[in-house]
Amino acid sequence: MTTQDLLNFSFLSNASAGFVDALLTQYQRDPASVPPEWAQFFNGMTERSSRAAAASWAEPLNGFYHDADLDVPLPAAPKAAKAPARDGAAAPAAPATTGEFTAEQVRQIAKDSVRALMLIRAYRAMGHLAADLDPLGLTPTGAHPELDYRTYGFTDADLEKRIYIDNVLGLNTPTLGQILATLKQTYCDRIGFEFLHVQDAHAKQWLQEKIEGTRYHALFSTAEKKQILENLTRAESFEKFLDRKYVGTKRFGLEGGESLIPALEEAIRASGELGVREMAFGMAHRGRLNVLTNVLGKPFRAVFSEFQGNPANPDDVQGSGDVKYHLGTSSDRDFGTHKVHVSLTANPSHLEAVNPVVLGKVRAKQTQRNDTERKEVVGVLLHGDAAFAGQGVVPETFGLSDLKGYRTGGTLHFVINNQIGFTTSPASARSSPYCTDVAQMVKSPIFHVNGDDPEAVVWVTRLACEYRALFKKDVVIDIICYRRHGHNESDEPAFTQPKMYKAIAAHPTTRTLYAQALEAENTLAPGESEQITARFVAQLEADFDGSKSYKAQKADWLEGAWAGLERASGGDRKGNTAVSLDLLREVGARIASVPETFDANPKIRRQLEAKDKAIHDGQGIDWATAEALAFGTLLAEGTAVRLSGQDVGRGTFSQRHAILYDQSAETPYIPLNNLWAEQATIEVIDSPLAEFSVLGFDYGYSLADPHTLVCWEAQFGDFVNGAQVIIDQFISSAESKWLRMAGLVMLLPHGYEGQGPEHSSARLDR
Repeated sequence: MTTQDLLNFSFLSNASAGFVDALLTQYQRDPASVPPEWAQFFNGMTERSSRAAAASWAEPLNGFYHDADLDVPLPAAPKAAKAPARDGAAAPAAPATTGEFTAEQVRQIAKDSVRALMLIRAYRAMGHLAADLDPLGLTPTGAHPELDYRTYGFTDADLEKRIYIDNVLGLNTPTLGQILATLKQTYCDRIGFEFLHVQDAHAKQWLQEKIEGTRYHALFSTAEKKQILENLTRAESFEKFLDRKYVGTKRFGLEGGESLIPALEEAIRASGELGVREMAFGMAHRGRLNVLTNVLGKPFRAVFSEFQGNPANPDDVQGSGDVKYHLGTSSDRDFGTHKVHVSLTANPSHLEAVNPVVLGKVRAKQTQRNDTERKEVVGVLLHGDAAFAGQGVVPETFGLSDLKGYRTGGTLHFVINNQIGFTTSPASARSSPYCTDVAQMVKSPIFHVNGDDPEAVVWVTRLACEYRALFKKDVVIDIICYRRHGHNESDEPAFTQPKMYKAIAAHPTTRTLYAQALEAENTLAPGESEQITARFVAQLEADFDGSKSYKAQKADWLEGAWAGLERASGGDRKGNTAVSLDLLREVGARIASVPETFDANPKIRRQLEAKDKAIHDGQGIDWATAEALAFGTLLAEGTAVRLSGQDVGRGTFSQRHAILYDQSAETPYIPLNNLWAEQATIEVIDSPLAEFSVLGFDYGYSLADPHTLVCWEAQFGDFVNGAQVIIDQFISSAESKWLRMAGLVMLLPHGYEGQGPEHSSARLDR
């Protein structure tokens, strides 16, 4: 076991100097008497310290150590005045150049090493508390005692002391001051990392190596930096253009969070390089118009036309329409070596309600592509800070992320953290330090990043894409920024946050700061930044002029997977669903039987026998049997079925038994998936006890796959009101608002049964 392995153990952060001292004394008497990992640590430390007595502990040359394991420049150690030894004791003697150490010297070396490792682990766990994350500088960086080297028994006099840490942080025998400088540069700069709660040891180690082995500002070429500036220019100039042309009109602009645009560009580009071919986006209204145009490719003239009062859809399509910052779109992004299809799902003002809908679409598209590894289609969710912390559908959706029937291989989450919710400050909006703390429930890594450092934002986006691709888990990027205007452009935010908005008024834009930085490092020539802006504004002016005669050529309606389907007309919309009696009986015989080797519950056997008789006689067929016959004949015709909800396998009233369990081995058996060798498949999925997210997920699945029968069932009919937002805002209104149809079937297995109002609310009028 290496020192690095030791550092990953939580007990090390609680080890005391006395404990280490006693353990070392015991090791010196009998190396076999201490735990093997500590024996290996002490042995490696003393051997390396002896070898390092002369050469390796010498001063570095040109800022680098000569150790073969070390390849990063070390910051200089902070200078400190010489201090007397603690408790009046004599200072330890300098290491002898002969390579020999006294027992006391070895003990002190061991103490220093373990204390340094404890300090390093503290920075890995809590360095984000001291990171420079707030662009406005209103939130002071935290000071935590575990980040103070004095907590571990060090003093200022120790800052120039060399300490053996066995290549942790890429260093072997740096000074304490150099350890501190490296830790602060890594964990307390403009990115705050939360990753030690990740329980997958391989994933955690991978993140640690990426974080500690990278200085992100050195990664970007001149071309990449100019592309980031170009993206910031498009984001900022578009908002200013709208503000100038449509004064006072609501648009819920992105001002203050412009770094989101280069981040999303990087997410699409990097994901495409990792094999992703389709990305489904979901977001609320803040910055939506900017994302629609600058990321997803909606024509600027189309948006300008909508601002002028022209409908988003052609005249020949029925629909009530919706506000422009609720609409969706789709396009293909071509990166030369690969293309990525991107789409933004339409959503209502219920902020986070779209989250499970997007993931349901992703799951359906993965099924259509036979993407069993879940690497070709990815969901991207954009959140606001207040909604992320406050809306219950957020943790519900996280709860679906690794369940067999709902997993999508990890979602990329971006939080546009304006540090305010409408007029509510964070202190009144949540009980935890970060709005993203809810993501820890599924052990997602969380990257907090200063929105005024676009290179940091782009780099953590790249890191997040790689993590999701490799480990198929959710990851969260918390872009800490600000909202330059009020909740909307006609709102006065200084009524409630005067200090914040005084700071915002005096604060340069992210683009301005980045352009200045690029000019200072000679990446940009004088005047080049203004030329980039002028070119883009000229493009906007041309599109504005063209918008006056712009008209959509066709509606985004019944395309893609819906191609070939038509809207039903006339009074009879049921169609011809009949099948032959022979097919019904054949399906019935197969669903009423189990393999001879299957140890079925005796009560189930009696039910199957009764079912078989009822089907044969054509008498006494109950609802559950009729449902199974309907599913079975659809499967025989090649139509897949997805049945999802609480306890749908057995059924709330023990009526369905779509999944049977061997009484000896408890292995499941699904009769409907064993009808014929060639048939479609039914998924029978017992869901978590969460109606809102599960109904939203299955609705999203039905949006993307009209050729699968998708059914969601409430455990009790009255449980359906936990999902009422999905019913009101999506299912019952999406066709009118957004030209989006769905074939979802809701099963509400409870009506008026005399049990009072709490158990009789599954009414059709709801």
